[in-house]
Formats: sequence, structure tokens, C-alpha cells
Amino acid sequence: MSKTLLTLDDDYDFGLIGISCHAKDYRICWEINKTLKTDLVRGNDYEIKRKNEISTHSFYDFYDETNQTELYLIANKGEKGFLIPEQKTTDFFLLLKGNITNHLIDDLLTKLNGLNLVIAAFNINPENLKSKQNLLF
Repeated sequence: MSKTLLTLDDDYDFGLIGISCHAKDYRICWEINKTLKTDLVRGNDYEIKRKNEISTHSFYDFYDETNQTELYLIANKGEKGFLIPEQKTTDFFLLLKGNITNHLIDDLLTKLNGLNLVIAAFNINPENLKSKQNLLF
């Protein structure tokens, strides 16, 4: 009897913006909500299991019914390390799902870079990250 092997490829069909800033998560979230006119709300911490440890990262989410998009603000630095270790200078990730266009990402980058708290906001291609599986939820 022959065996059939089923392999599933993960879907990295989302936009990802890296944010570098020295503010606390609630402070940057408040600024983002005010600037983007969103309502990011704190959810349960995002947990990543590594070896025998669980690293928790602050997690905020918002669903925009008008544009059919989901926004997630996730802290890169957790209690037990980084969510994406190869992006140590990135403090937060703004993950976008749904109806995402390059124009929308460019508009968000312009607005985020205009915030006083933000040192830099930049587009990240999830396919180029070694730890991209940590962003799947």
C-alpha cells in the first residue's frame, strides 16, 4: 500500500508594519487610535511557546467593518524574549488582514511616521522573516 503525504503551506497573506518607539503599549495604542480613528482594544496576551517556556506579548485588535480589515498591534518584546528575534529594533508590529492594498499601507506608514512617539514605522515583508510562523494566529 502506498502512502500519500499531505503538506500544508502556511498563508502569510497579511500586511505587516514595524514600529520603533520607546512608549508603553497602551500609550502607542492610544496615539494610533486617535490618529487612524480606530478602536484598538486590549485582548488576551499573545503567547508563543518556545522549548519549555511561554513568552507573552501584549495584544490589541480592531475590526473595521466599513473596509473589511482587521488590525492587530502586537508587542515584539515579551517576558521571555522577542516575538520576531530578527527584528530586535522593532518594538511593535501592526498586522493587517483583509482588504489590504499597497495604497492603504503607504497611507498608514505616512500617518504613523507623523506621530511624535514613533521613531520609525516601516513596511515588512513577512515572507522574509525567519520567525514568520510566530505571526500566525
